[in-house]
Amino acid sequence: MTEILKFVYVMFLFISMFIVTTEVGGECINDIDCPQTGNLFYVFICKNRICELINKYPQNL
Repeated sequence: MTEILKFVYVMFLFISMFIVTTEVGGECINDIDCPQTGNLFYVFICKNRICELINKYPQNL
């Protein structure tokens, strides 16, 4: 019984990976049209009318 529940749970997680939207680069006019990430290091900006995810604090190599 527990093996069946584990199998169903794993299949649910595996299938849900393909259902989730992966592309968020929508059209925009300014930065406020882009989605907010809630991340301190990355932010979406409007560049050439497309939302792009950029690093807020670029690393110097």
